[in-house]
Amino acid sequence: MASTWDLLDPEEEAELHKTRLLNVEEKPFKRLAKRSNTISQLLLSFDPATNGANTSGDIKPKLKQLKEDMNLDFDAFGSSITRMQFLHNANFQERERYRVDQDRILADCQSVRQNNIQLREQLEAAQATLAQRKQFDELAEKITSNRLLRPREDQITNLAKLEEECRELERESETYSETWRERREQFNRIMEEGMLLRRQIRDEKEEVDRREGMNEDAEDDAEVDKVGQTPRNEPSGNATPHPDLDSQMKADGDAGTPNPEALNGGTTPMRDTPGPDTLKPPSGHNESQSRGDSQAPSRDASPMPPHSERRAESGDDVDMEESEMTVEPPESNDDKMEVDN
Repeated sequence: MASTWDLLDPEEEAELHKTRLLNVEEKPFKRLAKRSNTISQLLLSFDPATNGANTSGDIKPKLKQLKEDMNLDFDAFGSSITRMQFLHNANFQERERYRVDQDRILADCQSVRQNNIQLREQLEAAQATLAQRKQFDELAEKITSNRLLRPREDQITNLAKLEEECRELERESETYSETWRERREQFNRIMEEGMLLRRQIRDEKEEVDRREGMNEDAEDDAEVDKVGQTPRNEPSGNATPHPDLDSQMKADGDAGTPNPEALNGGTTPMRDTPGPDTLKPPSGHNESQSRGDSQAPSRDASPMPPHSERRAESGDDVDMEESEMTVEPPESNDDKMEVDN
């Protein structure tokens, strides 16, 4: 049965050292004390007053033996003191060595702890890498076990083709960006020109409306003047008209009174148109009546230019509307789609 030894407490260890010193190291001191008592006893036993003169010859060998014993005791005591000094020095050296060893061991323990921490971290990283590699192996196994996949050489060739296509698409994207910028500038220029053309059409349309308004006002004034200045064939109650005068007045009335068909777009005599050769200007009241009749046709003839001008302006409106319709296609879906592309 193996015995187990435990470390003692500091108090027990100190008591042990004290007890060991008293039991082991006190013998030289006791022997010296004993030798000192032996000298005093020897002197008392060989007192010449009590024993006489014969005691001097017997005491000398005993003194010599006592001297040798005292020398031996002192040598033992010196050796004991020397041994104690050696033990003290050795204990001091051992304590220093133990302190150095303790520091070294503590440093080794700390380095081992740090190394264990690093190794634990490396172990965790290695375990994570191992788990990841296992997952990769499973995925690789699933991929490689698929029979639909092509060989690695074909895949490398396809990757090279894809890279070339990507570079080609990048070049095309640069070209498309330049084309997009040019088309945007062209579209903006078309829009600006369309806006300018719209402004011009709107201004011309306003001018046409203003002219039509002025012509309508002129027609209204002409109709009012015509109604107010048209001569009436009212017979006089005091005199009987002459047959020749009556026929002449009818002729003048037929020549001077405006025809409704002429007002609706028929031929109307103009201001500088000469009258018929068969008519002659009468005198007196007939002369004033003929003047009024001649003024009425001239005033009725003036609305004709507005009709023709209205037709021309209406034609201009049609042309301008068509031109306005030609401006709209830049905003249509086709052009927009072309610009977006």
